Amino acid sequence: MSSPTSLDSPRGGTRRWEQIAAALRADIASGHFAPGSRLPNESLLAERFGVNRHTLRQAVQALTREGFVNVRQGSGTWVRELVLDYALQKRTRLSENLAEAGERAERELLAQESGRPAGPWAQALKISAGSRIELLYTRSSVRGRPISLSTAAYPSARLAGMAEAFLRERSITAALRSLGVGDYTRLRSSISARLPTPDEADALARPVTQPVLVVNYTNVDAQGVPVEAACTLFAADAVQLQVDTGEALA
Repeated sequence: MSSPTSLDSPRGGTRRWEQIAAALRADIASGHFAPGSRLPNESLLAERFGVNRHTLRQAVQALTREGFVNVRQGSGTWVRELVLDYALQKRTRLSENLAEAGERAERELLAQESGRPAGPWAQALKISAGSRIELLYTRSSVRGRPISLSTAAYPSARLAGMAEAFLRERSITAALRSLGVGDYTRLRSSISARLPTPDEADALARPVTQPVLVVNYTNVDAQGVPVEAACTLFAADAVQLQVDTGEALA
């Protein structure tokens, strides 16, 4: 495991406790301090950063407010467990799912391909194999820790510019809305599990020996026309998938 993040030089205008909070946040996100583990005691952390305990406590208080750690009286400071309930239902939305758990996700675009042949995505999108699609590769993180990787395909004939719309709106739902898809629902979801590839494990900051949950799904518009076909890999140590049996999911 890599060594903890250090503070080699102060950043202009940034207070010392903010630098310390950023360093500890990075250590947690990278897995150096794993969920459920205890941080080093105050004396060791104060020595590491070369500050007094008051400054260190300001940093820890910030991380507590952000949900990264819990301070247990007489026991120390512990990294919060990250186990999220993710509901697969008729209207499956990442931000809404996590908001119900009191969490917020950051979703980033890792790469995109525009106008490539549909190939294996054609059947799910109900278009010909030679039709063009927009492919988006995204990663979602909670509390700075990656929880999922997604590969999503959109029909170019209808949704060209999906990557630009996502970068502008910072949301798949908002991007689709900006391109004329006012609402969409889940047509089907299939769930399986496997070990990640080395690249996938690296992107999720997990070992290759830790399984991922695989969800393949298709979303359709109000007329039942497919607008998105995707595959999402969830880190199995961070996400529990829940299927809402009260709604009809194929």
